[in-house]
Amino acid sequence: MKLIDQSIRNYHSVTVVMALVVVVGIICFNTLPRQLTPTIDKPLIEVRTEYLGLSPNEVERNITRRLEEQLESVEGLKKMTSRSQHGLSTITLEFDWGTDKKIAMIDVNNKLQQVKDLPVLSDKPTLKSVSTDNSNPIMWIVFDKPDPKMPKINQNYRYDIGKDIIIPALRRVTGIADVWHFGGEEREMRVEFNPYSIARLRITYDEIVKRLRDENKNTRAGFHDEEGRAYTVRGLGEFSSKSEIMETVIKRDEDRTIRVKDFAVVEDSYKRTDSLVRISGELSNAFGVIRKAGANVVETCNEAAKMVKNLNKELLNRGIPLKLKTVYKDVDYIDESMRLVKSNLSLGAILAVMVLLLFLGSVRSVLIIAISIPVTLMAVFIILKILGRSINIISLAGMAFAVGMVVDNSIVVLENIYRHLTMRKGVLKAAYDGAAEVWGAVLASTLTTLAVFVPIVFIEEEAGQMFRDIAITISGSISLSLIVSITVIPTLTTLLIRLSPGEIYEPGFLHRTLLRSVVIFGSKVVEVYGNIMSHLLDKSTKGVIAKVGVIGGIIIVMLWSISILPEKDYLPYGNTNMVFMLIEPVAGVPAKTNMDYFAPYEDKIVGMEDVDRNFTVFASRFNGGGAIVKKELASGQRGEVKMAIKAREMGKEIFKIPGYRFAFAIQRPIFRSADKTFEVEITGPDILKLKNTALDLMGKLSGSEGVHSVRPEFKFGNPELRFIPRREQAARLNMGMNEMGNIIESLNAGKYLGEYNDQGEPIDFVLVQRKKGSKLSLNDYQDLPIWTKENKMTHLGHLAKIEVDAGPARIDHIEKERAIVLRVQVKKDFPMQQVIDRIESEQLMPARQTLGKDFGLGVGGAADELASTQKSLMNSFYYAIGFIYLLLVALFASFLHPLIVMLTVVLAVSGSFLGIVGNNFLQRQNILDILKEWKISDAEVLAGNWNWITFDILTQLGIVILAGIVVNNAILIIHQMLNNIKFGMDEREALLKSCKTRLRPIMMTVISSVCGMIPLALGEGAGTELYRGMGTALIGGLAVSAIFTIFLVPIFLSLLMDIGYHTHKDDLVKKSLMNSRKVSA
Repeated sequence: MKLIDQSIRNYHSVTVVMALVVVVGIICFNTLPRQLTPTIDKPLIEVRTEYLGLSPNEVERNITRRLEEQLESVEGLKKMTSRSQHGLSTITLEFDWGTDKKIAMIDVNNKLQQVKDLPVLSDKPTLKSVSTDNSNPIMWIVFDKPDPKMPKINQNYRYDIGKDIIIPALRRVTGIADVWHFGGEEREMRVEFNPYSIARLRITYDEIVKRLRDENKNTRAGFHDEEGRAYTVRGLGEFSSKSEIMETVIKRDEDRTIRVKDFAVVEDSYKRTDSLVRISGELSNAFGVIRKAGANVVETCNEAAKMVKNLNKELLNRGIPLKLKTVYKDVDYIDESMRLVKSNLSLGAILAVMVLLLFLGSVRSVLIIAISIPVTLMAVFIILKILGRSINIISLAGMAFAVGMVVDNSIVVLENIYRHLTMRKGVLKAAYDGAAEVWGAVLASTLTTLAVFVPIVFIEEEAGQMFRDIAITISGSISLSLIVSITVIPTLTTLLIRLSPGEIYEPGFLHRTLLRSVVIFGSKVVEVYGNIMSHLLDKSTKGVIAKVGVIGGIIIVMLWSISILPEKDYLPYGNTNMVFMLIEPVAGVPAKTNMDYFAPYEDKIVGMEDVDRNFTVFASRFNGGGAIVKKELASGQRGEVKMAIKAREMGKEIFKIPGYRFAFAIQRPIFRSADKTFEVEITGPDILKLKNTALDLMGKLSGSEGVHSVRPEFKFGNPELRFIPRREQAARLNMGMNEMGNIIESLNAGKYLGEYNDQGEPIDFVLVQRKKGSKLSLNDYQDLPIWTKENKMTHLGHLAKIEVDAGPARIDHIEKERAIVLRVQVKKDFPMQQVIDRIESEQLMPARQTLGKDFGLGVGGAADELASTQKSLMNSFYYAIGFIYLLLVALFASFLHPLIVMLTVVLAVSGSFLGIVGNNFLQRQNILDILKEWKISDAEVLAGNWNWITFDILTQLGIVILAGIVVNNAILIIHQMLNNIKFGMDEREALLKSCKTRLRPIMMTVISSVCGMIPLALGEGAGTELYRGMGTALIGGLAVSAIFTIFLVPIFLSLLMDIGYHTHKDDLVKKSLMNSRKVSA
């Protein structure tokens, strides 16, 4: 083969290429973005439309439904959901994976342009591309006092500092897309009136609103030219001080002048408090840093940390008694997880090299193969850079798995070169012949492995985005290992081993000395294996019975392994050191009241020794809190058990807190979709029937085994104070709904009058009822005096019927139908598929019988993703099997031999099942000991249900990958058998010799691969929970398949011979038809 020949002769060029690959690989490694997980961006587009003052029913009727009619025909739309709440319509469009967001945005925008019947006063719909990749903050920063003894600082003052100084500075940091801000409210200039004074002075609300709006204006009147100069002409009417507003004339009668000060005071104040944050028991403000999609998390966090230091200096220089403190950042977990995966990678490489040293007994030989590991891995970083991928825990885990695999091709080539060296060919001839003889088998092995990853790369679902990185790293590593094995390995052999033709090759120094006993043991193993195979391959009756017995025993083991397999799960949960407390307040309860409810338990959390810090947030975006456990207590297996127990204990405590609709605690998952939550969706036209069905299901679902909690995504009972116009009475006084609306809005939320210019900073300018001292109660509205523009006095109860009622706080739609969604949280130690199947059969199917044909009931959310991903994985598995079979047909020139090879895939799947169950069995005893040490009352039940290895989609991916790896051993046996037949051997003799000569390379490749993966399967610490399932599946599959393959494949080949299916030399060495034609001519 020319490539092998050129590599051996041009060793200088090979050396230079190796050096360049390593250098460029290091450069790419240093410049690749780093993040915890691969970039997973779900194609979502959000359409928001505001119309302040409308109720959820009115928003649904006037805005949401009209927009949905147009948007339902958007191309590529997978699912449309909407939410109608007070003054806001939000429509979320979910597209098929792989949809181009930019094109989808254009299509959605075009559809919105066709909507012509929206209310005149509503805002225009706004489009937003929702990025799920960067939807959670990567860093949390809070305000702290420089000195704990300092007095408390007003939260609204801190809000102003955050808005004016902190947020603008953080947004300038490279990689930061947005900064969330919790705690405090925005400033506003408030004209706070007394409603009774307005009535006494006989002025209308419309007069006040119009006058204040008209007066608060600047006008531009062009230019005035005089004596060669042009003067800009401006009328400066904007208010510049509170006193100026107070002196503003609202109305002048013949005998009096009415100013603002006659019925109101002007306050530079703040909006209503809707957002409160407490950090470790103290009121504070929190800033959540959102990174740009695809930005380097590590660099972004580091740059943000530098900015925090600079901001603290600026706050000190300005004399502001505050400092910033970073309380959480993703980079801590990323650094720890990457450190662990790198150490596992290094440990795996060391173990693999030690195995090779054991088998080869020569330091030079091990060095030849060991060099292939860094060369291959460095080249993978170049591929990642070219494809625009990132360094993350998944891609690094892929490389760690590949460590054991990349040496397989090199082992096969080098071992064959050594076999030829024993034939006294000399190193140059042996290197060429040894590599050329097996390059076909090596190529086939590589192609069969790559065949597995081709379908995986095209999986579009969320898990497919994650699979892509591991597919790229492993397939890239193995492809490059093929090139290394037939170029670098022969070249290095000729450089490091000096042997002339005719010279005897002696075993390695270690095999002659320290490892002599290992050589003797290995020879005995080969001898015993050869004797066993000679009996099994015999055509005698005893041989046939033995073959059937071996096959039957293997089938029994396979069937048993399937029966003990755990149920399927979605994504690995992870083990972060944060417990989330999710709280759903009662509708209409203010943030301060909710915070007061939580305060007693918050004090308990502050006093917990294992908690480093905690936070509590009540705001429109999030209600709840979190406890960050000390890192040293949350790491390793003990830490994982600790976090599970901690979340359970905190969940029990907050569930008892009165005043909330529901409250529960969960450990924060690594992936947003890994929180083991799926949705039960109820759709139909009657909102009350939906509500009753949901309430009935909530009770039943909460009692299902494996369900942690059920929380409704609907809010009924929202208290409403309704003003229903008495149109006839109002018409007599020339009062319409617009005038009444101004009165009601001014009395409550405040009537927006425009902007107040505070030294260049615009703040809201509002007319609002004075809250201090004379605030109206519910009963006062009825008799509140109102002066009308007809110069008559009336009262509000005469203009409108006033009643207190309750209504929905929001109305949800799924595919244009009214819907109520129940979010079902599965316990961490329960497989999600098992819970979904049980709920579907025991709860949902009976419930569908009672609902009418106009109603729908089903599961969605993560349940849909799980089903879709598993379907894609199974399709990938079937495609991989098909590709592998076709490749083997081409290699063996047979349709039957590849079928025997494919049996090893079945064996590998059974082996992976046994590996998963076995690892869980071993770990449960450790977990039980930990639980008993901590005196947990139900330790045995908890440990019995604990699956250390879950059968999640990453574990399932490991089984798919096995299909392309385990066939390599069978390929070596059959390929060598066919080579022996080509050289004139008898068929059975060729098979027996193939078994003996290929046993050593098979054992070397399998043991080195398994040892390379052991640290990944048994590792503990940050990130290991992501890949230990895959590692366990691969180790179990490789080990069991290797043991079965060296017996089962030869047995099936022998059975084919027994029934008359033979392979002859003439079948393999076919003469050219063209040459035959010439001879006959």
